[in-house]
Amino acid sequence: MATSIKDVDLSDKRLQEILSVANDWALCNGTSIKSGANGVEAEKVLPAPYSLFPSVVPAPILEHAKSTMTHFNRLMHKVSMDHEFLEQSLKNVIQVDPFMLSLWNVYCKVRESGIKQPLHLGLFRNDFMLNCLDDSVSPGQIVSADRLVLKQIEFNTIATSGGGIASQITDLHRLSLGMAGKDFKPEQLPDNKPAVGLADGLVKAWELYGNPRAVIIFVVGTSERNVIDQRWLEFKVYDRNPNIRILRKSFLDIYDHGLLDDETRLILDGDEVALIYLRDGYTAESHTSQKEWDARLKCELSRAIKCPSVQLQLAGAKKIQQELTRPGALERFVSDPQVVNTLRDTFADQYSLDLNQEGDAAVKLALQSPEKFVLKPQREGGGNNLYNDDITNFFTEHNRSKERSAYILMEKISSWQQKNYLVKPGVPFALSDVVSELGVYGVYIGSADSEVVNFECGHMLKTKIHGTNEAGICAGFAVLDMPLVI
Repeated sequence: MATSIKDVDLSDKRLQEILSVANDWALCNGTSIKSGANGVEAEKVLPAPYSLFPSVVPAPILEHAKSTMTHFNRLMHKVSMDHEFLEQSLKNVIQVDPFMLSLWNVYCKVRESGIKQPLHLGLFRNDFMLNCLDDSVSPGQIVSADRLVLKQIEFNTIATSGGGIASQITDLHRLSLGMAGKDFKPEQLPDNKPAVGLADGLVKAWELYGNPRAVIIFVVGTSERNVIDQRWLEFKVYDRNPNIRILRKSFLDIYDHGLLDDETRLILDGDEVALIYLRDGYTAESHTSQKEWDARLKCELSRAIKCPSVQLQLAGAKKIQQELTRPGALERFVSDPQVVNTLRDTFADQYSLDLNQEGDAAVKLALQSPEKFVLKPQREGGGNNLYNDDITNFFTEHNRSKERSAYILMEKISSWQQKNYLVKPGVPFALSDVVSELGVYGVYIGSADSEVVNFECGHMLKTKIHGTNEAGICAGFAVLDMPLVI
């Protein structure tokens, strides 16, 4: 039975044969990404970054991560419904972060005008790392599950990616392991189709809107590389109901061609919109003018169901994650003590950087041992965090400045190192020391006082070279991977 790829004994010739087949398999099966080139090359696709073989995850760790997902889904929805908690948590952030302030202003305008659509759809991914408690473990060495601790890195509430193309990686790994002569049991690479579950959430929300002629719009960027991942969700929607129309639109399309009628229905080029699914809008760079913000407000003021609504996007901020680690914070939203303990056990140590005594103590900790921490702003998409000397330099400049309130401080996880081959431009194709993040997907539909849908729907790994701090796939730091369950 397969337990790792460290001891796979393959010649360079055979490895290149497997790599060639795997690359073509990826292209043939929609595990691909746009090249990012300009001009006529813009439509060219490449294999999405992936690991040649699966990385090991002990079964109890995977089962534990997946079993928490419905609780996290419900928690984050409840957080998004709690105005007082959002306001108290984000009040200092919005003073120094223009992007978060703009989101907050949209949220406040929606509250002032009255909520037109009570239902909210969340397509989530909860990212964890496997904290290794044994410093003596060498890269690739198998570790018992009791020496690994699941630690939450972040909870993604907007434009959660990877669910489409990740659904194909399990089959790619079955192929590569077979070609390598590595025996494995079916339960070690279980079927895993997050795109199906995410699409089920989209279909259910569309049905709840109540107009079979209304459309779903995917709000996308103007130079989107991750089209194939998004299309997989679209294709799975069509599998459920081919009569649903899905349109890909930008914020500028909505600004130019969208309007709210007398009943606050969003009408876009003559079509009523039932569901707005955001795959853009999570960075300041996606709002190059006031027009994009006006388009977002138009969406939020409409009767269309949003995925996510602006308050659910705010709930996904790193500051919220940090505030939930405070004593008593989870109990505000979760009544079951056992569930509280289960969720809290996954929390890494996190610290507020507000301009007060508590924040000063956190700065002192970071300056004493910057290598033990990660400095996180309120951003998604990868490439935003600060590490090591950059932490020292940041606090040297902002030690007594309220600018530090835009960040939170998190302990750096000591990840379990393994061995794998990463297939990614710019990374040598060699057996490398790697670490992984485990992501679990979930779907939630609810209102302020009701839960309609809540389920977990699959998983993925994001794997990167050890020593690489960031882990975004689309941002270019990591590759798609799947657990080899032991």
